[in-house]
Amino acid sequence: MNRRSLPTLMVLFGLFLAILVALRPLMPLDETRYLSVAWEMRLTGDIFHLTRNFEPYSHKPPLLFWAINLVWLVTGVCEYAARLVGPGFAVLCLWATARLARALWTDRADVTGVLVLAGFSLFAIYGSATMFDAMLSFAVLIGVLCLWRAGQVGGGVRDWALLGLALGFGVLAKGPVVLLHLLPMALLIRLWEEEHAPIALRLKGLAVALAVGLAVVALWLVPTLVTADAAFRHELLWTQSVARMQGGLRHDRPFWFLLALLPLLLFPWGWIPGFWRALPSAVRGDRAMRFLAIWVVSAPVLFSLIVSKQAHYLLPELPAVALMVGRIIGAGAVRRVSFAPWAGLLAGLLFLLLPLLPAMGLPPELTPGMLAASGVALMVLSVLALRLSVVAGHLLLGMGLVAVLHLLGATSGVFAEFDARAMVGALPRPAAGLAVIGMPYNAELNFLARLDAPVALPEDEAALIAWAAAHPEGKIFGPLGQSLITSLPQAQIRFNGRQLGIWPSEAVAGN
Repeated sequence: MNRRSLPTLMVLFGLFLAILVALRPLMPLDETRYLSVAWEMRLTGDIFHLTRNFEPYSHKPPLLFWAINLVWLVTGVCEYAARLVGPGFAVLCLWATARLARALWTDRADVTGVLVLAGFSLFAIYGSATMFDAMLSFAVLIGVLCLWRAGQVGGGVRDWALLGLALGFGVLAKGPVVLLHLLPMALLIRLWEEEHAPIALRLKGLAVALAVGLAVVALWLVPTLVTADAAFRHELLWTQSVARMQGGLRHDRPFWFLLALLPLLLFPWGWIPGFWRALPSAVRGDRAMRFLAIWVVSAPVLFSLIVSKQAHYLLPELPAVALMVGRIIGAGAVRRVSFAPWAGLLAGLLFLLLPLLPAMGLPPELTPGMLAASGVALMVLSVLALRLSVVAGHLLLGMGLVAVLHLLGATSGVFAEFDARAMVGALPRPAAGLAVIGMPYNAELNFLARLDAPVALPEDEAALIAWAAAHPEGKIFGPLGQSLITSLPQAQIRFNGRQLGIWPSEAVAGN
């Protein structure tokens, strides 16, 4: 692949992600919550203090919500347009990966690594999501490019300052976690720089980058902290950074969690034995490959030391793996033998056998016919992958797997269980009032129902009775079998693994 085909690839990949978005509803809890935060930002006009269900929300920085509201200035409040913000940054990651490839290896215009990145199943899944990881990945890629230039002969303050801008962008995208992706390469610059410069000079450059990054973040952070209360400041500065490292919050995982997931994270390109055989000598003989190796290894190690972690936290490292795979494939060191198509064949066979295993407890929407069709599709893709070239075959397999799973979820009705719009249709007009009982509420309905007031969260029977008296035309929803309301619900809806009931306010008075 040459650089002239890059715009075409970006357009095609963008269309692929747009189709994935169209096939899925807003997925709880993340996507529904983030659209609600963006919606409340639009309602309040406050770009500094985020809210969720109209209460202070300090879990994430504001860049994603700013971007969504900028899109809404053009399109009006539109769910689909907002959901294309994340995929837009995933497409930009292809462009940034191509720029980085040309900076690392000026001897070739080949950008095979971009195709490899597009073919990672994990990158397509999370790149199409309304989350922060594609935005963070773009920031990391720009930061890596600036850092590489700073380490070359002729690199100077400008490159370090641009690295600082990328750091600031990354913090505004997902917080200080951007430092885990970029600082190891900066601190280990002696292992990959073109010529050894005085350590003091490198430290001054890093100080410039950190100062510029801090100045960018301060544009949001200072006004936010000055006008926030003490509880919000503690939550923002402590709980969402230091406390995550100590554990006790959501997503606590054992040390080996990310290591165990590597076969899935790197599918399908990490299943090529020839890549792993050629990798050690390639790293030893190529300064750029050493640079990428530091990037690839350091982040998983650091995240493994942190208690709170998720698989998609490593999305910013996939471009580095993609560039390494692309370089080795381009050098002719990889034959067509790969385990990935065989894994696809086994997965297809498993889909065919699942209906024969009733103990699996599959959702009733997954009929034998749907599973069989998906299994056959996976097996066909795998056979084609065996017959195509390494790049074309793995690209087809990686993207094809994601497409098959999305089509299965959309056509079988599995996705419908996660669609909060079914609940919105059963709710009263927003002014009548809405309360949630017996379950956590993460603003799943605030955007979809276009609520302009908070959903009430009564914690006991007395609070519920008081709320019902104040909202006689309101509705209450929560899981069936909870003790605050014993009468039969007005309606029942299956949502996100729970059977929920909807009651009118008078059901409380009749208790």
